[in-house]
Amino acid sequence: MPDQNRDSFGSVEDLMSYLSVIENTVEDVANSFDAMTDKISESLRTTFGDPSWLPKGTKPSPPPPAPIATPVGYFEASKDWVSRHRAITAAVVCFLGTGAFLIWRQRRLNRAKRRAKRGKNGQRTDVVILAGPPSAPLTRSLSLDLERRGFIVYIPVNSLWEERLIQAESKADIHPLHLDVTSPSSLASTIRKVTALLHPSEAPRYPLRFVSLILLPQTPSPPQSQSIAHISADSWSDAFSIHLLSPFTLLQAFLPLMVSHKSSILFLNHANTPSLSPPLHGEANVVAHALDSYISTLRKELAATGDINIVQFKLGALDDGSDPDALKMAVALRHDHPAAPGSRPDSVPQQKKVRGSPLRELHLEVFDAIVGKRRGTVYVGRGSRTYDILGKVIPQGIAGWMLSLKAQNDKGRDQKKADEVADGHQASPGWEKVDQISGEEST
Repeated sequence: MPDQNRDSFGSVEDLMSYLSVIENTVEDVANSFDAMTDKISESLRTTFGDPSWLPKGTKPSPPPPAPIATPVGYFEASKDWVSRHRAITAAVVCFLGTGAFLIWRQRRLNRAKRRAKRGKNGQRTDVVILAGPPSAPLTRSLSLDLERRGFIVYIPVNSLWEERLIQAESKADIHPLHLDVTSPSSLASTIRKVTALLHPSEAPRYPLRFVSLILLPQTPSPPQSQSIAHISADSWSDAFSIHLLSPFTLLQAFLPLMVSHKSSILFLNHANTPSLSPPLHGEANVVAHALDSYISTLRKELAATGDINIVQFKLGALDDGSDPDALKMAVALRHDHPAAPGSRPDSVPQQKKVRGSPLRELHLEVFDAIVGKRRGTVYVGRGSRTYDILGKVIPQGIAGWMLSLKAQNDKGRDQKKADEVADGHQASPGWEKVDQISGEEST
């Protein structure tokens, strides 16, 4: 038994020795194969790495040299950016080009001479009736500009004081026109006089042309904002009579004459505040919207004729507050109609200065509307178009809330100023300037 175990152990050792010999042999063969493969690859690399043995036509071209970075100029960089952003470039060019064209066109129109037509002998033939308060700065400015451009201007008056106010301008072609819209007989008499003036019977005179009726219905501006609950019936009646019935009656009286002469009708009204329909401005809002409805209806009724041009001017902020001539005129009026002792007249109210558009823009637009170059609605003055758009877009609740806050702030500021004036700490700067001019004229 022990001999049998010893024989088995010997056979196992022999087997392990055989396997070890086989393993060493295989490892040697593999190492030899690897060495031979390395030599073959090295030989091939050396042979094909040097193409001197190849024909010249089959040699590969050398690789191009690496590009050298050169600094790019501003023009080249801009051109490269434009080529990569063509859509943005096209939009910018269109925007700048359109803006430049509009500015050039506006300046060209402003430089163009605007003069009224004249007769063969140089006589003025175009008549304009400017229906507005003679003491209003806008009426005075428009009348002087229209007279300077060659029109014969007539301003309706109903008192001797207003007639003297127009005669104080000392202009040969600005005349007062006595007219009382409350009296039908007086109104008919005035129409007959105007008709005789346009068609004179005297042979040397040329017939005149009634080219335009300009209406300046003033927006009600009470000294203090009032709610509808506190506006009396008399206040409503006065507002409708002065700001609506008077211009409507005047237009109705002159309408047959304007149809025969193919005249234009111009409405000029302030539109910043009424566009938003703010609270505590009931009279101004009602009058402005009633005027808009009246103009819309009049356009539809006169559309059949096609010859009468109806233009509505919605005015914004205009720069008409600093006029030394107006102050001198106020001085003269104050001397002729002195106020009571210890009181300040309301004809020169103290207002906060608002920077607006120059009046020349309004003068040019009014002339273009008279000659038929403007139709529909024309926006003149700072904020006129903006306020109109905001009034149509912004909800009424938001606009009313914002304006009510502003009204409360203005009311508190006005009360503070009134208290200061009552205590003798502050006086009216507007009338201080009038007093200064009056002192200079007296010396």
